[in-house]
Amino acid sequence: PPQTRSLRTDGDTMTPILLIDFGSTYTKVTAIDLDGEMLLGTAASYTTVETDVTEGLAKALTLLEAKTGPLVFAHRYACSSAAGGLRMMASGLVPELTAQAARQASLGAGAKVLKTYAFQLTEDDAEEISASKPDIFLLVGGTDGGNTECILHNAQVLADIGGGFPIVIAGNRTASRQCQRILSDREVHLCENVMPKFGVLNIEPAQKAIREVFLRRIVKAKGLSKTDSLLSGILMPTPSAVMRAMELLACGCEEESGIGDLLAVDVGGATTDVYSVSEGAPTQVNTVCKGLPEPFVKRTVEGDIGMRYSVRGILDAAGPGKLSRISGLPIPRVQTLVQFLREHTDTLPNGNPELEALDRALASCAIEAAVTRHAGTMEEAYTLMGLTYVQTGKDLTQVSNLVVTGGSLIHTEQTSKIASYALYDPAQPMSLRPKQARVLVDRQYILSAMGLLEASHPACALRIMKKEITVDGDPK
Repeated sequence: PPQTRSLRTDGDTMTPILLIDFGSTYTKVTAIDLDGEMLLGTAASYTTVETDVTEGLAKALTLLEAKTGPLVFAHRYACSSAAGGLRMMASGLVPELTAQAARQASLGAGAKVLKTYAFQLTEDDAEEISASKPDIFLLVGGTDGGNTECILHNAQVLADIGGGFPIVIAGNRTASRQCQRILSDREVHLCENVMPKFGVLNIEPAQKAIREVFLRRIVKAKGLSKTDSLLSGILMPTPSAVMRAMELLACGCEEESGIGDLLAVDVGGATTDVYSVSEGAPTQVNTVCKGLPEPFVKRTVEGDIGMRYSVRGILDAAGPGKLSRISGLPIPRVQTLVQFLREHTDTLPNGNPELEALDRALASCAIEAAVTRHAGTMEEAYTLMGLTYVQTGKDLTQVSNLVVTGGSLIHTEQTSKIASYALYDPAQPMSLRPKQARVLVDRQYILSAMGLLEASHPACALRIMKKEITVDGDPK
């Protein structure tokens, strides 16, 4: 579309751009001025995926216009996690190796991993896959020139299952073409091996294929293709947009420096997403690393930890005693309210002291559990050379920036206190969480929008994030 300019109230021209996130629950819209490098306004409305997604978009735009006044947008870009996002399953050979590589490729592409299988798929596995109806299946296994039996067996199992889901093959190159022939009546995408050599990761080609399948197939399946005439393009899954924003904020671009290594937590109603942008190399002497190399930009999704749909998972992870201590509510009351929130997922505290106290406790425990799973761990080992430390995962102890978002964190005056549960705890000395970090809050939910903007105007996106994602307690 042509660069259509609108007028600011002071008479200067501006170039408005609209950034849309079709979320599972809400469609969020963000308007920015490209010339002034500033946020013009944000709004959200319920995602009407069961009828027509354009209805929810229209309502969100009406709310946005009430804040910004009429705007003529030069471009409209969108990302989507509508209808639960990209639901993936994957199979590999050895759990600690190719199956883990498959998981990293899936999460890095913005998918929600329902399950990862190791070794040969069984009849029970086949029934579970068939019942789960994933959006995409990632088939990997074996280094190049290594084991072919497992991936060929699993390809035959998937062929026998049938179903309409596409399959991305990213395993032993010796067997890839044969797998493709076994799955000849299915939509298949061939990629380079996610682990061509022992301990060497090559996940970018698989990630690219997964994103392409998302854009072509899932967007159409969720009804988002109806918005084609309104958009300059649906660019990527929402988690991919957030990952790009995180990397930009940490590392910067040619025109603007970033803020340095960071850890980010998004506490949602159904899941808690954690991102880290850091090498994660050992910081303690006499330390050796175990397992696959960790990606510099890492994402994990805790599907059992969320403030409403997955509230039971927080109770299971933390225990009723801990929720009781943090909230100040008796254990029986905690259990009763958790069950109530599980059954009434649209409930907001709205000034209710008990619900406000419980929400603070739930958010604190959600962050603690999710970041503990995301961060690396240390264990002691004794060798001929004496005491040695074995590190699995990323060492985040020196990360100094903690970015948080999610309703339970932005609509409270205790954001920093809740966020502190992401930090190192002497009671868990082997968990490599940050020791100290300043808390930065995304109160306007702009991370996915800035990830979209990064594709064409990275410096503008970074400068807007620096303005809007502020240290908790600091006035803007």
